[in-house]
Amino acid sequence: MRLVWKVRGKRLVRLHLVDNLPSVEGILAGCWGGHYIVLTPNVLSDGDNKLSGHAEVPTERVVLVQVLP
Repeated sequence: MRLVWKVRGKRLVRLHLVDNLPSVEGILAGCWGGHYIVLTPNVLSDGDNKLSGHAEVPTERVVLVQVLP
């Protein structure tokens, strides 16, 4: 599975979460250990909140992975 992520490359995505939680937008580095790894994450709520480092979002909390242009 890791080979697939290397071939695909990193993509800008928006993760839409369950229970109307704010979406997370950033560069999808991969999916390991039941978590999506997002680099340079932004939490999309009333105001954009940029986080430093990376975010690990549990796959069971994600409803939709939207690939952005």
